[in-house]
Amino acid sequence: MRHALIVSFAIAALSVAACSKSEQSDAGENAKAAAAKIGEATKEVATSPEIKAVGQDIKEGAAEAGAVAKDALATAGTELKEGADKAGDKASQAAATADAKIDRAAADARN
Repeated sequence: MRHALIVSFAIAALSVAACSKSEQSDAGENAKAAAAKIGEATKEVATSPEIKAVGQDIKEGAAEAGAVAKDALATAGTELKEGADKAGDKASQAAATADAKIDRAAADARN
C-alpha cells in the first residue's frame, strides 16, 4: 500500500514537472478565477430574497415553538402544584385519621 502511494505521488510530481511554465500559470489563473466565481455565487446566495425568507421562517418557527413550550411548561407546573396540594390534603387526612385511631386505642387501653 505504501509502495503504491509513493508511486502515485511520484507520477503526480512528474506530471506537474512536465507541464510548461505557461500551462502552470494558466492552471493557477483558472483556479483563481474559479475561486472568485465561487465567492461571488456565495455572496449572491447569502443575500438572495429566498434565503432571507427561509431565515425569517426559521425565526418565526422558533418563536412559535418557544411560545408552545412556555405554555406547556406553565400548564405542567400548575398541574404539578395541584397534584402536590391534593397529595398534601390526603396526607393530612390520613394523619388525622391515624391520630384519631391512636387516641381511640389509647382510650380503650385505659379502660
